[in-house]
Amino acid sequence: MDDAQLAQVESLCETLYTGVSTATSETISREEAQSRLLSLQSSASFIPQCQYILDRSKSQYALLVASNSLTELITTHWNNFTIAQRIDIRNYVLGYLANNGPNLQDFVTLSLIKLVCRITKLGWFDDTTHRELTEDVTKFLQATIDHCILGLKILNQLVDELNIPTSGRTLTQHRKTSVSFRDLCLFKIFQLGLTTLKQLQTRQITANHQQEVILGEQALALTVRCLNFDFIGTNPDESTEDVGTIQAPTNWKSVIQDPGTTDLLLDFYANTEPPRSNKAMEAMILICSVRRSLFPSDKDREIFLGRVMSGIRELLKNQTGLQHQDNYHQFCRLLGRLKANYQLSELVKTEGYLEWLELASSFTTQSIRNWQYSTNSIHYLLALWGRLVAAVPYVRPDTGAKGHVQALETHVLNVVECYIESMLGSVETVLRSEGALEDPLEDDGSLMEQMDRLPTICRFQYRSVTNIIIAKFDPLMDKYRELMGHLMTSSTENAPQNVAQQAAILEGQLAWLTYIVGAIVGGHSWSSSRIGDGEETLDASLSKRVLQLAQGIDYRLTNSNGVGKADPKLEVALLYYFQNFRRVYMFMWEQASGSSSMSTMGGMKLESVPSAKQKVYQSMFEHMGLGDHTVVANLIVTKIGKNLKFWPDEEDIVAKTLELLTDMAGGYSSSKLLLTLDTVKYLARHHTEDEFPFLTVSSNRHRTTFHAILTRLLLSPNGEEKLGLSFDEFMEPIVNSMVQMGALDSSQLRSEAARLPLIGVFRDLRGVAQSLHNRRTFGMLFDILEPRHTPLFAKVADLWYDQPDVMISLLRFMQEFCHNKANRVNFDQSSPNGILLFRATSDVVCAFGRKILTTGAPPNGGDLYKLKYKGMSIALSVLNSALGGNYVCFGVFALYNDPALDNALDISLQMALGIPLEHVIAFPKLSKSVFGFIEIMFKNHIKTTMALETNVFMQVMNAVHEGLQSSDATISAMCANSIDHLATFYFENSGKDKPEVHKLNNHLSAQPNLFTSLTATLFNLLLFGAPQNHWAVMRPMLSLVLASESSFTAYRDHLMSTQDAVNQNLLNEAFNKLLADVSRSLESANRDRFTQKLTAFRVSTRGFLTL
Repeated sequence: MDDAQLAQVESLCETLYTGVSTATSETISREEAQSRLLSLQSSASFIPQCQYILDRSKSQYALLVASNSLTELITTHWNNFTIAQRIDIRNYVLGYLANNGPNLQDFVTLSLIKLVCRITKLGWFDDTTHRELTEDVTKFLQATIDHCILGLKILNQLVDELNIPTSGRTLTQHRKTSVSFRDLCLFKIFQLGLTTLKQLQTRQITANHQQEVILGEQALALTVRCLNFDFIGTNPDESTEDVGTIQAPTNWKSVIQDPGTTDLLLDFYANTEPPRSNKAMEAMILICSVRRSLFPSDKDREIFLGRVMSGIRELLKNQTGLQHQDNYHQFCRLLGRLKANYQLSELVKTEGYLEWLELASSFTTQSIRNWQYSTNSIHYLLALWGRLVAAVPYVRPDTGAKGHVQALETHVLNVVECYIESMLGSVETVLRSEGALEDPLEDDGSLMEQMDRLPTICRFQYRSVTNIIIAKFDPLMDKYRELMGHLMTSSTENAPQNVAQQAAILEGQLAWLTYIVGAIVGGHSWSSSRIGDGEETLDASLSKRVLQLAQGIDYRLTNSNGVGKADPKLEVALLYYFQNFRRVYMFMWEQASGSSSMSTMGGMKLESVPSAKQKVYQSMFEHMGLGDHTVVANLIVTKIGKNLKFWPDEEDIVAKTLELLTDMAGGYSSSKLLLTLDTVKYLARHHTEDEFPFLTVSSNRHRTTFHAILTRLLLSPNGEEKLGLSFDEFMEPIVNSMVQMGALDSSQLRSEAARLPLIGVFRDLRGVAQSLHNRRTFGMLFDILEPRHTPLFAKVADLWYDQPDVMISLLRFMQEFCHNKANRVNFDQSSPNGILLFRATSDVVCAFGRKILTTGAPPNGGDLYKLKYKGMSIALSVLNSALGGNYVCFGVFALYNDPALDNALDISLQMALGIPLEHVIAFPKLSKSVFGFIEIMFKNHIKTTMALETNVFMQVMNAVHEGLQSSDATISAMCANSIDHLATFYFENSGKDKPEVHKLNNHLSAQPNLFTSLTATLFNLLLFGAPQNHWAVMRPMLSLVLASESSFTAYRDHLMSTQDAVNQNLLNEAFNKLLADVSRSLESANRDRFTQKLTAFRVSTRGFLTL
């Protein structure tokens, strides 16, 4: 590289990162600049050019590109370098950082640091020099302040690099390096971080304010990274904030136990601003989470806990730093974490426990009152109280501080009361803010987090909590009834402003109470230790009020014919309550109804004594005073029906209502209960748009779910008898619609008036088909549709091919209808139904395929996938289901000259090959459909595949070759299977006088390097590809090697020629081991043996192969 070329590279880098071209001769786009610069990463021969750029260039962007290119080249071509060369590059970059680091931009510095750390990781076991990086960095820490900052950045990146797996390396290699780093260096790095903090605190480092801030941030980040290190290879989930137990090694004990460590972090927290202060608090959380066994004795652990508790007490007393949102959030996490890592029996023994409890209670109530600033942190505090009360039964009252149980009871009651009052108060605050504040009821994530924590806390003092809730609920209910009495059947929106506002406040507050009651009732325990406490009577008194509220809302809704609606948030809260009530109190219907209370012995009927659970169950409904469980269940299902009838446009309510109905229909006991209810009988007889307007909303898919639920109930044991409805009667509205559609001529069927009815019919049919799980029920639907209505499907496909909404609904139904799940598509031996079903499927796919292939790209840059490819993808999936369903003898079609199969395969192949390959690869669902179809062609229809024109066959093989290299393991597996079927066919039939063999030989004559290129690709993927594809690519290798030994030999010779003499000997030995004891057969045992050998071959050669 010379100065002119350097200037050119700098210009390209400027264009890439700023979009401004500095070259005067030509204008270059960013994409072109990126393409040219990426060539620096294409070969190890570009390393000198990258070094030249680093040495000579003044452009920060050019330095960044050179550094990134070096990192990529060294990672990819690691085996190309000798140990000495690797050390030279490492020393060069370290020297470059020492000399130029303080003057470089941060992004260049970080890129160079990443390069050093990557070399260190990859070469960890090559030479002791790599393992001495920590010592080398210590020199940075002892130099200037800027070098000290640079050293801390290197250590931060080093811990990250050694903790996070690098793509292309096995997990075993990663853990081996990681464990060695943990044992040799990590503790020293942890100490360096703490030492830097200590020096900052004691003013031993003299620096300006900005440098002090950066040093503090880097040192704290390093401390947190060291504590967060994956010490024992558990690969923790980084997406969660919850900290697990920190498995710190035993030799860390002295530092973690040292009072100076916690004092240092707490002092740093108290005397700095975010982000340093909250990082210090995060480090405290991690130190508090170290494993129990790190402490030599319980006494040491108690001393450590006492120190932490003392520090927390001081922070709570002084409210240190808690005015900052980040500090506050981390402090809530610390409080929540404290009980998770320490037992209550240990906490109560610590000095000042009762004071800590009082301060924690005060802090919690203060936080809850200021909910608008702490919504995302409240659940940590509730988790603390939940864990404290859950542990009370396991601690003796005389342990530790005197009266600790009574104190906890008092404080918990205060917290619960404050929570209820604050949440009720939040409704008016949000309303009066006129949109300035977010409504906590609408923050579903935080709301559910809080509701999950409530049951444990509230049931600790359940009677007192119940009294608090009732004292709030009853006056609100009275006011609400009075207000609704004034409004009667008119809409709340049309009421005077003050009335509407009062209604909104009341409904919001009732929504909060409904959520709280739902959470508490959902926390009912059926464990033997809790039964008999009488808690079901408290559940009953709370549930009675919520159910009466639901009845009142329903009454107004029905009388006003849907005009007098409550707030949607209150409706969603009721559904949440119903879900919890269903889960706890709707699973014992059979026992409670007495169906299992009779037993027979020696011909005599004996009445058994009700179990403890049955007594609790009966007591619950008796105390509720609304009727038995059947009446209550009917009330809930009636509410479900009203929601579906009167809330058609409220997506959230309809979705959650159907989810509740699905869960009720899915439970063994609750589904039997549903069959006895009048409301369910009504739903089953009136599942039409006239009764339930939500079915007319074309944008949703809920009608499919609705019909799936009703079909499931109808076809459950004795369902038809209990509902007083046969399957044919249930299908009548759908059949009538199909009869009407079938009677229309082509122009009427294609008219806009037919669009929504068609979409509705197909969605209904799909829902029905989803709930058919056996041969009998599937046969019932098939007999209704065939032969009268199946011609309509092909006709619709022919007329509506260019309208995605109609076609997707039709094809989704066909996909479900053809799918042989649970072997439900299983007809008698003498039945032609399997062939008729395939014919109908073929007609739909062909009608759609022929037309869609004639359409070009959508005009005006429309969404190509939605308007064209999505339908083609599902059409291919439909045919894949039919071809792979195992319910058709496909030989019959050729035997009787029936073109259905050939037409379907021909059209589908045209669709698969008619989409540009780059588009197929770009859309994952489309890829799976296309490559799934190709796999079935090679597996089950090899004659048809071989009969293709050579250019078409090679187009298919080109697609397979590309798909094989996909990053999606499913797609590469499909392509590998296709290759396996082809190679197996060739190996087993080569030399035989068959037309398909002659055809294949003709294809291979036209493209003699087909097997060679496939073999090379498969072995390259095995040796150099991503790990997730290894299993897929190994399956066809044996069949390919046996089908074309010359291809394997050619690849072997080529690979040997790229290596030096030493590597050639090692590679030759590895190949010999691979082929040893492998016979010329494709039996399963031989395949498995070869696959195992391939794994060993890959592991052994990866260690020395150079690219």
